[in-house]
Amino acid sequence: MNRNQALIASLCYFSVFIAPLIVPIVAYFVVDEKETKRHAVRSLVSHIIPFFGWIFLIAALIGGAIVAGEESMMPVFLLIGGAIVYFLIVIGIIIWNVIQGIKVLRQA
Repeated sequence: MNRNQALIASLCYFSVFIAPLIVPIVAYFVVDEKETKRHAVRSLVSHIIPFFGWIFLIAALIGGAIVAGEESMMPVFLLIGGAIVYFLIVIGIIIWNVIQGIKVLRQA
């Protein structure tokens, strides 16, 4: 992988801070090198994971509210617990993306 390709691949990972879905998708369709496309797909998947976390968090909250009824604090605990888990997952994904972006830059 040449220097320009490594820069594009690392930008896909670092785009978690700017445009998480746009940069990897554009890089995947614009770049012809197989290794850069692989990095674009990996970063795109890591950027999509938080979206599914939101869906899971909302589903847990709604499900907890339906099961618990009005007099229970269960939905509140589900929301707080789910938010903490979601926050930890997002922080882990951000750290992973930064590490991968640095690795790709060092390989070039």
